[in-house]
Amino acid sequence: MGNLVEKTSIGYREAPHPQAVPPRALPRDAHAIRRILVCIDRSPLSEACLQHAVAVSKSLGSAITLLHVMQPPYERPGPHATDVLDWEIARQEASAFMGRLAKEGTRASGQQVEIRIEQGHPAERITAVARELDADLTVLGSHGERGAAAWNLGSTALQVLAVTRGSVLIARSTPAGAGAVSPKRILVPLDGSLRTESVLPTAVRIAKEHDAELLLALIVRNPVPTSVLHTSDDLEAARALAERLEVSAKQYLESLRDQLTREGASVRTVVLRSADEKQALVDLSEQDGSDLVVLSAHGVTCNSALTFGSVAAHLLTHSLVPLLVLQDLGDSELGGRERDQRAPRLRASYPPAGGA
Repeated sequence: MGNLVEKTSIGYREAPHPQAVPPRALPRDAHAIRRILVCIDRSPLSEACLQHAVAVSKSLGSAITLLHVMQPPYERPGPHATDVLDWEIARQEASAFMGRLAKEGTRASGQQVEIRIEQGHPAERITAVARELDADLTVLGSHGERGAAAWNLGSTALQVLAVTRGSVLIARSTPAGAGAVSPKRILVPLDGSLRTESVLPTAVRIAKEHDAELLLALIVRNPVPTSVLHTSDDLEAARALAERLEVSAKQYLESLRDQLTREGASVRTVVLRSADEKQALVDLSEQDGSDLVVLSAHGVTCNSALTFGSVAAHLLTHSLVPLLVLQDLGDSELGGRERDQRAPRLRASYPPAGGA
């Protein structure tokens, strides 16, 4: 992974090595995923959503419910939008499609897969059913039936993410005929906090089930000259601190790697230097060929007013790799969200009206 590390072109003094990171107990599995809600439409991504859900279910023993939301007859496009018979035919077709997927999921996961067919606005019904079933994880396709266009996420996914309270998995397309999803390279971004470490037990269980390798990654921010940080002394001090943090980060990840290796996991580590830590993770996931990214919804600077912290929000709206974001805040910590459904938008605009 050495070729991925950003080198600085400006020399610096060798920083003294900090003391080794003392070992500490790994967090308990704080992300019990008992039920997975899989959002299904008639797009090719529906198959990928089911496959990703099965991969997690086989790792964690989770129950699976498939959900399909139909538009009410008066909202359907076309000349026969209000034709009740035509709508009933569409409902039966959807039921048959869902039945086929449920059989595939039952066969692949080894447990009965349930079906829900709802009517209404997709984002509203998905959120309502997730709360009704007390789903621990909602699986969404990155795009719906109308395709990807120029957006990394479709409007339904963005709207669900804006108000969801639980963990989410954003599925991406799988190659035609690829069969079951079985991640072999799993990226786990960390920042040294217990919050980001809390995903490790889940990531380890998924990795063991699929014989995958974990890549623990930590980004050290490179100082960038500004009107505030501009004198040679200040820049030198900032670069020296970044150098010390890089050394500490390597020791920290090596300590975690040793503990996880003793638990039977296959683990690599990488520390990168970048002025843009969020985009560095996106680039790393693509350059390393990650099949899945597993991360906590918040990091060390947790803001409980936001369902997703800045790193998670950036990856949700920019990553091209399947993404499992585990919510680290409970309902009591996400205060006021039941009263105010207008959650802060993720760092992406909604597509124009009529977009995917």
